[in-house]
Amino acid sequence: MERLPNLESCLRLAYEARSGAHASGIGLASYFSRAPTRGRRRTDLEPDLVFSPAVRERLGAEGGEAIGLVGRPESWRACERATPTLPIATREWLAEAALALGRAESPAVMWALLRAMSELENVAQRLTGSRNSRAVAREVLHGVSHRTLRAEPFAALLVRVLKISQAVYVAFRHVGFGHEAAWERVEDRLWSPHPTGRGDERGAYLPSLVQAASGNARKRLRRNAENGRTAGHAQALLARFASGPGASLWPWRDGEGKLLPQRVDVLAPEAAALCFFVLLTHIADERRNNGGPAGGLSAPFEDAGFSSSEWLPDRTDDLAVRLLAAGGSPRSDLLEKLPGLLRATLEAPETDGARQRLPAMLRWLEENGRELLETP
Repeated sequence: MERLPNLESCLRLAYEARSGAHASGIGLASYFSRAPTRGRRRTDLEPDLVFSPAVRERLGAEGGEAIGLVGRPESWRACERATPTLPIATREWLAEAALALGRAESPAVMWALLRAMSELENVAQRLTGSRNSRAVAREVLHGVSHRTLRAEPFAALLVRVLKISQAVYVAFRHVGFGHEAAWERVEDRLWSPHPTGRGDERGAYLPSLVQAASGNARKRLRRNAENGRTAGHAQALLARFASGPGASLWPWRDGEGKLLPQRVDVLAPEAAALCFFVLLTHIADERRNNGGPAGGLSAPFEDAGFSSSEWLPDRTDDLAVRLLAAGGSPRSDLLEKLPGLLRATLEAPETDGARQRLPAMLRWLEENGRELLETP
């Protein structure tokens, strides 16, 4: 069992801020409002699941009344202006909720919540597996790879743990338990045996929540490794291009045949990564804005095959960012100049040299980059 002293402190401060109108104290979870997604309603915790028979027995004769009080929204002092987040809950969203709590209540409660967040994140990382690197653990919990726009399972995990912990803690305080005894019951609940979904197998409750929250991310990591879509595969693609046909396929050259905009003879993988990033993000943008996911591409991109169903805008953007990250830190001068070169090439007449060379590089990128696309 992992100790969670910061969560303990947070629950105590929230309860002791109660008033006559709000007997249960501050509703911490009310500051983490989420909007419905994909047609599903977000529901509150079910009392029968939170308050198991063992928990109800410990609550005693007054337990039913205490559970009913905890379940009434009016017994909590809730956030008055919570802004629903759709569809993604990020670490920034969690921090904004903590700041809102500090403005509405007190800095002490805000800092207690922030410390509890950090504490739970560290515990969750250890529970995902001690053999995993910190980078892998962060990707599993936060969706933090090189593309940081995915949903973050840790946000949902945090809110759920807060709801469960606070409901159990406050229920025991309502029936007359002191702080230390109520916190012991919370620890019992978080680490009690719980069905794992694998036959009759049972595991501790909090680790089960972590595994459930991070399940999709862990499946995606495993699928990417099996299908050859890891960072190593992206680096191999860049090295293969730079050491092979890259220099001959590079569209932009000066009068001496040097590669623009860096004016070199040999193409570096870093430059190839940035070039592919600019091309792929441009493709995704055109598909989004000029005709929807099924079309709207300029002729060179469409002729190269980027109008196919595999190159949906989100997948294209995802590959662009992974290739950019695989190339290392991009040079700021290239980042500024390559988009301008691409726009000028697309607007140039068919007789322009760069416009004539661009299709060959696009075909190479489409044929080889397709292998790295993340598909269901």
